[in-house]
Amino acid sequence: MTTAPIPFGPFVLHHRIGRGGMGEVWAGHHRAGWAEVAVKVITHVGPDDAPFQAAFRNEVRAVAGLHHPGVVRVDDFGRVPDEAADASGGALVAGRPYLAMERCEDLTLRSRVGHLDWPCAAEILRALLAALAHAHARGVIHRDLKPENVLRGRDPVRWVLSDFGVAHAVERDARPDANTLEQAALTAGTPAYMAPEQIRGDWRDQGPWTDLYALGCVAFELLAGFTPFRKASPLATLAAHLADPAPRCPHVNPAPPELDAWLGGLLAKDPGGRFQAAADAAAALDTLGPATR
Repeated sequence: MTTAPIPFGPFVLHHRIGRGGMGEVWAGHHRAGWAEVAVKVITHVGPDDAPFQAAFRNEVRAVAGLHHPGVVRVDDFGRVPDEAADASGGALVAGRPYLAMERCEDLTLRSRVGHLDWPCAAEILRALLAALAHAHARGVIHRDLKPENVLRGRDPVRWVLSDFGVAHAVERDARPDANTLEQAALTAGTPAYMAPEQIRGDWRDQGPWTDLYALGCVAFELLAGFTPFRKASPLATLAAHLADPAPRCPHVNPAPPELDAWLGGLLAKDPGGRFQAAADAAAALDTLGPATR
Protein backbone atom coordinates (compact mmCIF):
# COMPACT_ATOMS: atom_id res chain seq x y z
CA MET A 1 0.00 0.00 0.00
CA THR A 2 1.29 3.48 -0.83
CA THR A 3 2.50 5.64 2.03
CA ALA A 4 2.29 8.89 0.07
CA PRO A 5 -0.53 11.34 0.88
CA ILE A 6 -3.75 10.40 -0.93
CA PRO A 7 -5.92 13.19 -2.40
CA PHE A 8 -9.49 12.56 -1.25
CA GLY A 9 -11.90 15.28 -2.33
CA PRO A 10 -11.64 18.13 0.20
CA PHE A 11 -9.24 16.04 2.31
CA VAL A 12 -5.81 14.44 2.16
CA LEU A 13 -5.44 10.97 3.69
CA HIS A 14 -2.22 9.87 5.37
CA HIS A 15 -2.54 6.31 6.64
CA ARG A 16 -5.03 3.72 7.83
CA ILE A 17 -5.52 3.78 11.61
CA GLY A 18 -8.12 1.07 12.18
CA ARG A 19 -10.24 -1.66 10.67
CA GLY A 20 -13.49 -3.28 11.81
CA GLY A 21 -16.32 -5.45 10.59
CA MET A 22 -18.04 -2.73 8.55
CA GLY A 23 -15.15 -0.57 7.45
CA GLU A 24 -11.74 0.97 7.95
CA VAL A 25 -10.67 4.35 9.29
CA TRP A 26 -8.04 6.62 7.77
CA ALA A 27 -6.29 9.62 9.31
CA GLY A 28 -6.27 12.78 7.24
CA HIS A 29 -6.69 16.54 7.22
CA HIS A 30 -8.73 19.21 5.46
CA ARG A 31 -6.98 20.74 2.46
CA ALA A 32 -8.15 24.12 3.74
CA GLY A 33 -7.20 24.82 7.33
CA TRP A 34 -5.38 21.54 8.01
CA ALA A 35 -7.91 20.45 10.64
CA GLU A 36 -7.46 16.74 11.39
CA VAL A 37 -10.19 14.31 10.33
CA ALA A 38 -10.91 10.61 10.53
CA VAL A 39 -12.42 9.14 7.36
CA LYS A 40 -14.39 5.91 7.74
CA VAL A 41 -14.75 3.95 4.50
CA ILE A 42 -17.53 1.36 4.53
CA THR A 43 -16.09 -1.88 3.17
CA HIS A 44 -19.06 -4.01 4.23
CA VAL A 45 -20.76 -3.39 0.89
CA GLY A 46 -19.63 -2.88 -2.67
CA PRO A 47 -19.88 0.41 -4.60
CA ASP A 48 -22.84 -0.89 -6.66
CA ASP A 49 -25.09 -1.65 -3.66
CA ALA A 50 -27.63 1.08 -4.41
CA PRO A 51 -30.06 0.34 -1.52
CA PHE A 52 -27.30 0.58 1.05
CA GLN A 53 -25.86 3.73 -0.55
CA ALA A 54 -29.28 5.41 -0.33
CA ALA A 55 -29.86 4.29 3.26
CA PHE A 56 -26.38 5.41 4.24
CA ARG A 57 -26.92 8.90 2.76
CA ASN A 58 -30.24 9.29 4.57
CA GLU A 59 -28.82 8.20 7.91
CA VAL A 60 -25.70 10.36 7.71
CA ARG A 61 -27.73 13.45 6.76
CA ALA A 62 -29.67 12.99 9.99
CA VAL A 63 -26.49 12.47 12.03
CA ALA A 64 -24.90 15.58 10.49
CA GLY A 65 -27.69 17.56 12.15
CA LEU A 66 -26.53 16.54 15.63
CA HIS A 67 -24.52 19.18 17.47
CA HIS A 68 -23.54 17.99 20.92
CA PRO A 69 -20.19 17.66 22.73
CA GLY A 70 -20.95 13.98 23.33
CA VAL A 71 -21.45 13.14 19.63
CA VAL A 72 -18.63 12.99 17.08
CA ARG A 73 -18.95 15.88 14.62
CA VAL A 74 -19.63 14.83 11.01
CA ASP A 75 -17.80 16.94 8.42
CA ASP A 76 -18.67 15.27 5.13
CA PHE A 77 -19.84 12.07 3.45
CA GLY A 78 -19.88 10.68 -0.06
CA ARG A 79 -18.21 8.02 -2.21
CA VAL A 80 -14.52 7.25 -2.55
CA PRO A 81 -13.28 9.33 -5.53
CA ASP A 82 -11.60 7.63 -8.47
CA GLU A 83 -8.42 9.66 -7.97
CA ALA A 84 -8.17 8.48 -4.35
CA ALA A 85 -8.60 4.84 -5.37
CA ASP A 86 -5.88 5.23 -8.00
CA ALA A 87 -3.49 7.03 -5.66
CA SER A 88 -3.98 4.45 -2.91
CA GLY A 89 -2.56 1.62 -4.99
CA GLY A 90 -5.65 -0.51 -4.45
CA ALA A 91 -6.10 0.14 -0.73
CA LEU A 92 -9.28 2.13 -1.46
CA VAL A 93 -12.10 1.08 -3.79
CA ALA A 94 -13.77 3.77 -5.87
CA GLY A 95 -17.45 4.29 -5.16
CA ARG A 96 -17.57 2.90 -1.64
CA PRO A 97 -19.36 5.17 0.85
CA TYR A 98 -17.33 7.16 3.35
CA LEU A 99 -17.97 9.35 6.37
CA ALA A 100 -15.53 12.10 7.41
CA MET A 101 -15.62 13.18 11.05
CA GLU A 102 -13.59 15.00 13.65
CA ARG A 103 -10.42 13.19 14.65
CA CYS A 104 -10.52 11.88 18.21
CA GLU A 105 -7.78 10.19 20.18
CA ASP A 106 -6.89 6.62 19.20
CA LEU A 107 -8.57 5.36 22.35
CA THR A 108 -12.01 3.88 22.99
CA LEU A 109 -14.05 3.09 26.08
CA ARG A 110 -12.89 -0.53 25.68
CA SER A 111 -9.67 0.53 27.45
CA ARG A 112 -11.64 1.36 30.62
CA VAL A 113 -13.77 -1.78 30.88
CA GLY A 114 -13.42 -3.37 34.32
CA HIS A 115 -11.09 -0.65 35.58
CA LEU A 116 -13.55 2.00 36.79
CA ASP A 117 -14.74 2.89 40.25
CA TRP A 118 -18.39 3.85 40.58
CA PRO A 119 -17.98 7.67 40.48
CA CYS A 120 -16.00 7.47 37.22
CA ALA A 121 -18.39 4.94 35.67
CA ALA A 122 -21.42 7.04 36.65
CA GLU A 123 -19.85 10.15 35.12
CA ILE A 124 -19.28 8.37 31.81
CA LEU A 125 -22.80 6.92 31.83
CA ARG A 126 -24.30 10.38 32.45
CA ALA A 127 -22.34 11.75 29.50
CA LEU A 128 -23.51 8.93 27.22
CA LEU A 129 -27.11 9.40 28.31
CA ALA A 130 -26.90 13.14 27.60
CA ALA A 131 -25.58 12.41 24.10
CA LEU A 132 -28.31 9.83 23.48
CA ALA A 133 -31.00 12.22 24.73
CA HIS A 134 -29.82 14.83 22.21
CA ALA A 135 -29.85 12.32 19.34
CA HIS A 136 -33.17 10.71 20.29
CA ALA A 137 -34.89 14.09 20.53
CA ARG A 138 -33.93 14.58 16.86
CA GLY A 139 -35.14 11.17 15.78
CA VAL A 140 -31.71 9.54 15.49
CA ILE A 141 -31.18 6.08 17.04
CA HIS A 142 -27.67 4.65 17.26
CA ARG A 143 -28.43 0.88 17.16
CA ASP A 144 -24.81 -0.22 17.67
CA LEU A 145 -23.78 1.27 21.01
CA LYS A 146 -20.73 -0.54 22.42
CA PRO A 147 -17.40 0.47 24.02
CA GLU A 148 -15.63 0.50 20.63
CA ASN A 149 -18.05 3.19 19.42
CA VAL A 150 -17.32 5.49 22.35
CA LEU A 151 -14.18 7.48 21.57
CA ARG A 152 -11.95 9.63 23.74
CA GLY A 153 -12.30 13.23 22.55
CA ARG A 154 -9.37 15.60 22.27
CA ASP A 155 -10.61 17.17 25.48
CA PRO A 156 -9.31 14.59 28.01
CA VAL A 157 -12.54 14.61 30.04
CA ARG A 158 -14.78 14.08 27.01
CA TRP A 159 -16.12 10.75 25.71
CA VAL A 160 -18.04 10.92 22.45
CA LEU A 161 -20.39 8.57 20.58
CA SER A 162 -19.45 7.64 17.02
CA ASP A 163 -20.90 5.56 14.16
CA PHE A 164 -24.46 6.84 14.44
CA GLY A 165 -26.50 5.73 11.46
CA VAL A 166 -24.09 3.15 10.06
CA ALA A 167 -25.74 0.23 11.84
CA HIS A 168 -29.23 1.31 10.74
CA ALA A 169 -28.18 1.50 7.10
CA VAL A 170 -26.79 -2.02 7.38
CA GLU A 171 -29.91 -3.25 9.19
CA ARG A 172 -32.08 -2.29 6.25
CA ASP A 173 -30.43 -5.03 4.22
CA ALA A 174 -30.96 -7.67 6.95
CA ARG A 175 -34.20 -9.64 7.03
CA PRO A 176 -33.96 -12.25 9.80
CA ASP A 177 -35.92 -15.50 9.70
CA ALA A 178 -35.66 -18.82 11.50
CA ASN A 179 -32.79 -19.97 9.29
CA THR A 180 -30.74 -16.78 9.06
CA LEU A 181 -31.18 -15.18 12.50
CA GLU A 182 -27.50 -15.38 13.40
CA GLN A 183 -26.28 -14.13 10.03
CA ALA A 184 -28.74 -11.25 9.94
CA ALA A 185 -28.05 -10.19 13.53
CA LEU A 186 -24.30 -10.34 13.03
CA THR A 187 -24.73 -8.11 9.99
CA ALA A 188 -27.00 -5.63 11.73
CA GLY A 189 -25.26 -5.16 15.06
CA THR A 190 -22.98 -6.58 17.73
CA PRO A 191 -24.47 -9.62 19.51
CA ALA A 192 -23.23 -8.76 23.02
CA TYR A 193 -25.19 -5.47 23.04
CA MET A 194 -28.31 -6.12 20.94
CA ALA A 195 -31.81 -5.64 22.31
CA PRO A 196 -34.33 -8.48 21.80
CA GLU A 197 -36.45 -6.46 19.36
CA GLN A 198 -33.34 -5.71 17.30
CA ILE A 199 -32.39 -9.39 17.17
CA ARG A 200 -35.89 -10.34 16.04
CA GLY A 201 -35.95 -7.56 13.44
CA ASP A 202 -39.06 -5.99 14.97
CA TRP A 203 -38.69 -2.59 13.27
CA ARG A 204 -41.79 -1.04 14.82
CA ASP A 205 -40.65 -1.93 18.35
CA GLN A 206 -37.28 -0.20 18.00
CA GLY A 207 -36.67 3.24 19.45
CA PRO A 208 -34.68 5.09 22.12
CA TRP A 209 -35.21 2.13 24.47
CA THR A 210 -33.23 -0.04 22.01
CA ASP A 211 -30.15 2.14 22.61
CA LEU A 212 -30.86 2.12 26.34
CA TYR A 213 -30.73 -1.68 26.38
CA ALA A 214 -27.28 -1.51 24.78
CA LEU A 215 -26.27 1.12 27.33
CA GLY A 216 -27.30 -1.31 30.08
CA CYS A 217 -24.96 -3.91 28.59
CA VAL A 218 -22.16 -1.32 28.42
CA ALA A 219 -22.77 -0.20 32.02
CA PHE A 220 -22.70 -3.81 33.24
CA GLU A 221 -19.45 -4.42 31.34
CA LEU A 222 -17.78 -1.26 32.63
CA LEU A 223 -18.26 -2.45 36.19
CA ALA A 224 -17.99 -6.24 35.86
CA GLY A 225 -15.40 -6.52 33.10
CA PHE A 226 -17.71 -8.63 30.89
CA THR A 227 -21.13 -8.31 29.27
CA PRO A 228 -24.28 -9.64 30.98
CA PHE A 229 -25.23 -12.26 28.38
CA ARG A 230 -21.83 -13.61 27.34
CA LYS A 231 -21.95 -17.12 25.90
CA ALA A 232 -19.63 -19.44 23.98
CA SER A 233 -20.99 -18.47 20.54
CA PRO A 234 -22.72 -15.49 18.93
CA LEU A 235 -25.90 -17.51 18.39
CA ALA A 236 -26.00 -18.55 22.06
CA THR A 237 -25.48 -14.92 23.05
CA LEU A 238 -28.40 -13.83 20.88
CA ALA A 239 -30.58 -16.55 22.43
CA ALA A 240 -29.61 -15.38 25.93
CA HIS A 241 -30.71 -11.81 25.12
CA LEU A 242 -34.07 -13.21 24.06
CA ALA A 243 -34.70 -15.59 26.97
CA ASP A 244 -32.31 -15.30 29.93
CA PRO A 245 -33.08 -12.94 32.84
CA ALA A 246 -30.53 -10.21 33.44
CA PRO A 247 -27.95 -11.41 35.99
CA ARG A 248 -26.82 -9.47 39.01
CA CYS A 249 -23.79 -7.32 38.24
CA PRO A 250 -20.70 -8.76 39.99
CA HIS A 251 -18.94 -5.38 40.04
CA VAL A 252 -15.22 -5.33 40.77
CA ASN A 253 -15.38 -2.11 42.84
CA PRO A 254 -18.03 -0.92 45.33
CA ALA A 255 -21.30 0.21 43.73
CA PRO A 256 -24.69 1.49 44.96
CA PRO A 257 -27.02 -1.21 46.35
CA GLU A 258 -29.71 -0.03 43.89
CA LEU A 259 -27.47 -0.67 40.87
CA ASP A 260 -29.15 -3.93 39.82
CA ALA A 261 -32.59 -2.33 39.92
CA TRP A 262 -31.34 0.51 37.70
CA LEU A 263 -29.77 -1.97 35.28
CA GLY A 264 -33.06 -3.87 35.27
CA GLY A 265 -34.74 -0.74 33.94
CA LEU A 266 -32.36 -0.89 30.99
CA LEU A 267 -32.19 -4.64 30.35
CA ALA A 268 -35.86 -5.63 30.44
CA LYS A 269 -36.79 -8.01 27.60
CA ASP A 270 -39.98 -6.13 26.81
CA PRO A 271 -39.23 -2.65 25.42
CA GLY A 272 -42.19 -1.34 27.41
CA GLY A 273 -40.55 -2.47 30.64
CA ARG A 274 -37.46 -0.31 30.11
CA PHE A 275 -36.78 3.35 30.64
CA GLN A 276 -38.45 4.99 27.65
CA ALA A 277 -36.10 7.96 27.39
CA ALA A 278 -32.46 8.65 28.15
CA ALA A 279 -33.51 11.49 30.44
CA ASP A 280 -35.53 9.02 32.55
CA ALA A 281 -32.51 6.71 32.88
CA ALA A 282 -30.28 9.66 33.80
CA ALA A 283 -32.73 10.90 36.44
CA ALA A 284 -32.90 7.43 37.98
CA LEU A 285 -29.10 7.18 37.89
CA ASP A 286 -28.85 10.37 39.92
CA THR A 287 -31.07 8.90 42.64
CA LEU A 288 -28.76 5.95 43.32
CA GLY A 289 -27.12 5.99 46.72
CA PRO A 290 -23.40 6.00 47.47
CA ALA A 291 -21.20 3.07 46.54
CA THR A 292 -20.97 0.37 49.18
CA ARG A 293 -19.40 -3.07 49.25
